Amino acid sequence: MTVRTLTPEDFDAHCRVSSAAFIWEYKPGEDTFPENVKLLGCFDDSGELMADLEYFVRQVTWGGDTVPCVCVGGVASLPHRRHGGAVRALFGELEVLAQKEGWALGALYPFSDAYYRKFGYERHFHSLRLTVPMRVIETFAASVPRGEQGSLELFENGNLTEELLRVYNAFARQRPLMPHRDATPLRAHSDEADLRWFYSRPFEKCEYCYLWKSPAGAFEGYLQYTVDRPGSTVNVSEFCPLTDAAMRGMLAFLRGYASKAQTVVFAQLPPDSPVPAALGEYSAMRAELAFGPALRFYDSRVTPEALRSGSPPQFWDGF
Repeated sequence: MTVRTLTPEDFDAHCRVSSAAFIWEYKPGEDTFPENVKLLGCFDDSGELMADLEYFVRQVTWGGDTVPCVCVGGVASLPHRRHGGAVRALFGELEVLAQKEGWALGALYPFSDAYYRKFGYERHFHSLRLTVPMRVIETFAASVPRGEQGSLELFENGNLTEELLRVYNAFARQRPLMPHRDATPLRAHSDEADLRWFYSRPFEKCEYCYLWKSPAGAFEGYLQYTVDRPGSTVNVSEFCPLTDAAMRGMLAFLRGYASKAQTVVFAQLPPDSPVPAALGEYSAMRAELAFGPALRFYDSRVTPEALRSGSPPQFWDGF
């Protein structure tokens, strides 16, 4: 059994393993070897790829410092080669790489907590899904003086990339383990304006990202969302105010969809979010807790105990 980093020559074998594991149609030539992630594979003695996974490193905030976190996804194995130790060998190699590369922690979304607990992964935080009737948003918006609502600018084709990244990363630095972001494109060879993390093509995809600007002209928050007209819902995927004024201004902005939606859903808020208290109508809203990814602590200076004593992240990027 051999574990090594995959190369472009291994891509066909990787796609076959992934197709068999995740049940998707693989047609050779339609996909290209990924450039933004690394692939780690486990081979048997005959050279057959039995299992593999994808990983990449993100920077997160911890105790005022920036530390590296390895994000693991796409853990796949051939059905007839399961229960033979291939996946365990992959995670054993990640342990070696963590020491070599200096990763502080790892993160993944487990299909089974019990299974990944064997490799040291455990859930350590959760997020709040908040469902709010539009009438509550309208009532709140009426209480915000027009002169304090600020203005919003649409993010489109990379026009405000620097400002958006600054706002996001300033927000992320306020919360331990919330991943930092950069200008990485969505896919290798994609248009540079099509960023991985943000909605950048509003009129092509009906996905919207707005930055909130204070009356003094400073960008202090952003939100991104889609509108489900058949479901009469505004789905807010990210809501990141740096100031109380930005939170109030962005909430007031959502009133503009009152003719299109009866409900606003905030998909991921921290459990200690000030949004429910700001809106005030607790009996009209519904709050649900959702678990974030599981974490593996590699560096003893980054501990679960310290995490529980701090503020939770707003959300964790999917990967």
